[in-house]
Amino acid sequence: MEAAAGSRALAVVAGGGKVGREATGGVFIGVDGGGTRSRALVADSRGRTLGAADGGPGLIDPTSPGGAARAVIEVVRAAAARAGARLPARGLWAGLAGAGRRGAREAVEAALRGAGLAGRIAVGADVEAAHADAFGDGPGILCVVGTGSSVRAVGPGGEAVQVGGWGQLLGDEGSGYRIGLDGLRAVMQASDGRGPDTSLRAALLDSAAVPAPRDLVGWAASAAKGEIAALSVRVAEEAHAGDAVAARIVEGAVAAIRAHLVAALGRTGGWEGRPVVALVGGLVGEGRPLREAVAGAAGGVGCDVHPREVVPERGAVVRAVRIVGD
Repeated sequence: MEAAAGSRALAVVAGGGKVGREATGGVFIGVDGGGTRSRALVADSRGRTLGAADGGPGLIDPTSPGGAARAVIEVVRAAAARAGARLPARGLWAGLAGAGRRGAREAVEAALRGAGLAGRIAVGADVEAAHADAFGDGPGILCVVGTGSSVRAVGPGGEAVQVGGWGQLLGDEGSGYRIGLDGLRAVMQASDGRGPDTSLRAALLDSAAVPAPRDLVGWAASAAKGEIAALSVRVAEEAHAGDAVAARIVEGAVAAIRAHLVAALGRTGGWEGRPVVALVGGLVGEGRPLREAVAGAAGGVGCDVHPREVVPERGAVVRAVRIVGD
């Protein structure tokens, strides 16, 4: 049942059909959670979309995994209510940033089971859900550039490798968080006279709603990761408008993502033709500020860009169907 059910769900959910509560066989729920938001999608037993909802950040903090669990519980209940579906669902699969840490992942799974959300529950990485939507079980490269950053490649032989994704202290190069942080640093350096003047000063003071650069110190100290990452959009806007400092920050971010892709290609082999890269995340989705630049970087290292927008929660539904079939 696993392969057939998963393929059927992927095909039907991708079609976007919607049905009412009369669908039989219970429902399946897929969740995508990152540093800025979470999103849950509810589908019936044939994979047809019933409803969806957005919620708070679903990033797992290893020191306090309860926050991610609460976000998932809230967004699942909201999506079920919109779908007119009763809980528990038959299956729930949540792809969450930070789920690579086993202990934290298991703590979130335990909390979701305790909330009675579904008969079968599993938590995995957000990139796994996105890969399922973009490539199913096949080979491909997933390039995530949002609040955080990472590249996950599954080679033709089935080998899976991860590059980056090590969090804000040890990784996140090229991410929204790093771009936002570099923008804040550029403002402080310009204020000190240690760096060139930049239009980022006015832009980021406006975004943070503070009057002077010195006030950014306290703002940044208390800001959530997603709030700092949100500044990346303003940095990209100023770069597009011609600010040299902002342009250097964006160019550095794209170069970092390119390095991720080069490393992933170097650790996989046997590709026939040009490998396909799916771009996922708030900075590289359709119409987002870094999509064109990152797509160009992917082309520059010999890859093609996936033609369809990737919807991670749709891939998570596929995995929810599969865990019930296991």
